[in-house]
Amino acid sequence: MSPADPVQPIFYIIFGAFLAFIALHLWRALRRRFSKSAHTQAKALTVHLIDQVETTSSGRLWQWDTLTPREMEIAHLVAQGQRNSEIARDLHISVRTVETHLSNIYEKLDVRSRIELARTIRDLVD
Repeated sequence: MSPADPVQPIFYIIFGAFLAFIALHLWRALRRRFSKSAHTQAKALTVHLIDQVETTSSGRLWQWDTLTPREMEIAHLVAQGQRNSEIARDLHISVRTVETHLSNIYEKLDVRSRIELARTIRDLVD
């Protein structure tokens, strides 16, 4: 055995830890970038829908204004016919979180089903 042999495993361990650190850093940076992108899209969707809603009755408009940007985004995706699992996948959240948002949306807009929600969204946009 030469004196360099014991050094090689330590080098590989340190190098592997360094690569893992870089991969974690890149993953976190990408995650931040895409979550900001989704948040920006939600804001754009909110502005677009609110601009189109101005011609509706003030009562329904007021109810729509009580939704958070994320709730507006989820309501819009439900109106497009997406399932909870599809919404969760697209927005990088859990299905349970989607269900919680939908529960809040139903309460705020005084609707009882996805079909009613879709009709309400279409009425607000059209």
